[in-house]
Amino acid sequence: MPDMDQGIKRLIQTHPADVLALTLPGADYLGTLPVDVAAEPQLALDTLLRVRYKGVECAVDLEAEARARPDMGRRLFEYGARATIVTGLPVISVVLWLEPGGAPPPAPFELRAADRLIAHWHFSGIEVYKLPAEQLIGPGLPGLLPLVPFTADGGDLDTVERAAELVQERAPVGEVGELANLLILFAGRRLDAAVLRVLAGRLHVSYELIRESSVYRDLSAADIARGKAEGIEQGKAEGQSETAREAALLALRGRFGTLPEEIERAVASAPVEALFEVLAHVATDSLEQVRARLGG
Repeated sequence: MPDMDQGIKRLIQTHPADVLALTLPGADYLGTLPVDVAAEPQLALDTLLRVRYKGVECAVDLEAEARARPDMGRRLFEYGARATIVTGLPVISVVLWLEPGGAPPPAPFELRAADRLIAHWHFSGIEVYKLPAEQLIGPGLPGLLPLVPFTADGGDLDTVERAAELVQERAPVGEVGELANLLILFAGRRLDAAVLRVLAGRLHVSYELIRESSVYRDLSAADIARGKAEGIEQGKAEGQSETAREAALLALRGRFGTLPEEIERAVASAPVEALFEVLAHVATDSLEQVRARLGG
């Protein structure tokens, strides 16, 4: 789902050191590397981080998947092999399995021709849905807190509320809003919209912060605009696009007031991915940057 995929990528991009503490303990974050590692066929990694691990500079291909997929071992092999060629660095592959469903593929991945072993690729898989919430809450790293709803006990309102309160306590002021947005977005995978509004009402800074956030609007704008009876039908691309379109218009009008006609038309015809990008940056983008994101 685009909303969750983009949210996970954003979390890793903005808090790589925190996520590395979970996925590759002992690695020191050095920077981010390009994720496009081949022109033909096109391969784009979720995130490629430059790190120093046990004294050795290397790259970490960090992928996040909603559920287990049997071809993931081969994908990690292809990603890692290409990334090694492009960067000249050894590549460590790690995948986060966020939700239960199917069996994660075994590691290492093996490429064979009959009885001959051609290559194998080691990778680590972390089944976040099996972790206790405390494993993400305990280290004191704010960048791990939005992942709490995916944990074994993360579907409990009290647990998500505790994570939200800790975001406010632990995160720098400038990061609280985005981390709270991501937490609400991911909590929406397990808690319904009504419960999320209760959570928003319980947070200290909360209701206005989350109600005005792009992520909360993405989850609830259709309900607000059309009435609770219509709601949001999850899993239907058409409903998701309409929700994102309404949320983008609400957010842009709230930021800029009356919108130029070409912006209104661009929102009406933009693909859902572009709308999510607009929502993710609405607080900081200029109108020209919005126009560019919409393809204008």
